Amino acid sequence: MIIMKEKILRFKYMIIPILMFLILGIGGAIVLALEFSAHSLSKIPTVIVDHDNSLSTQAFIRQIKTNSKFNVVAYSQTDNDVKDLIDKGKVAIGFIIPEHFSKDLTDGKNPQIMVIYDGAQMAMTSSSRTRVAQILGTIKSAYLIGVAEGKLGLMPEVAANYINPIRYNSRIIGNPTENMFNFFIPGFAINTMQVGMIIVVILLINKGNSYKNIWIKGIMVGLLASISVFIILAIYCKYFGLPYRGSVEAGIMLTILFCIGMTFVGILLSILFNRNQIDAVGLAGPIAISLFLVGYTFPSVAMPDIIPMIAKYIPFYYYAIPLRDLSLIGGSFQDNLSNIFWLTKFMIFMWVTTFLLYKMKEAKRLRNIKIDEKNSIINGQDAEVII
Repeated sequence: MIIMKEKILRFKYMIIPILMFLILGIGGAIVLALEFSAHSLSKIPTVIVDHDNSLSTQAFIRQIKTNSKFNVVAYSQTDNDVKDLIDKGKVAIGFIIPEHFSKDLTDGKNPQIMVIYDGAQMAMTSSSRTRVAQILGTIKSAYLIGVAEGKLGLMPEVAANYINPIRYNSRIIGNPTENMFNFFIPGFAINTMQVGMIIVVILLINKGNSYKNIWIKGIMVGLLASISVFIILAIYCKYFGLPYRGSVEAGIMLTILFCIGMTFVGILLSILFNRNQIDAVGLAGPIAISLFLVGYTFPSVAMPDIIPMIAKYIPFYYYAIPLRDLSLIGGSFQDNLSNIFWLTKFMIFMWVTTFLLYKMKEAKRLRNIKIDEKNSIINGQDAEVII
């Protein structure tokens, strides 16, 4: 018990990081996961305005009502009600079916259904547009097949081949259900952790620490952050359905290298600002923008040309995106050697850079001390002469 107490007191500075990573880091990641626990958008509030009330429009409305993507919360006979409900935030999508829709369809006049989306709810808009196109395409094909059968006397299979002469199959690899949770949340959680590990190591470094002491603290914080990331990913896989199809060894190596490398970014900031924790911590926050710069949330090919060039110098680029690929698509340790090699070079570079900067700062500090001592001796001699 005495030996254990001595060891705890010796490493008591690690108590706060442990609490921050295990409670705040993992706890925050779980809260974030709970918010997206539905995994994909469904039951989008919808309003329908039907001016025709025919069998054709009732079939269309039935398709909307039975589709899990939509939740019909209102019906109306006034077009302006759609905009009013969207403005009030009560619905995100509205359908306006014109008068004489069924008759115009039979007469070949190409009637149009107006679909109105809430532009402020882009996630709902993007999720629903594909489903709307599918429903309208199904109804259109069914109508045309019926026409071909009735007017041309074709058999159903023959009519279907005439109406849809070219068919195709599509397959989404990695995330077939277009799961928002699988795509976004792990990256957001890790991005929060990278800012947290930088702040933690800044708060741990004191002015009197030797570089050896600083290096040990950096390694311990990096490993502790890695363990926290492993716990978060394990919770996501077990309780929130996050898949992991790739090499576990590659994921572990990428995580450890990234966490240790980013921890020494915090050490670099601390040394640059002469252990001034407030100024150093102030620069830790902007690092969170790396989530957006590397193309994790928005494809980098759609960004200005300078952004993809910058992204290749950001460690998050070589960790978060490869980790997502390991999770959703798969991949071997060999496939990730280039990313592992880059993160290894980054970690070693940070070690060398922080060591050299520390030595430069220490040399400057010692010079200042000597100058102060010399000035104090000179001032003392001048005082004796005056006396």
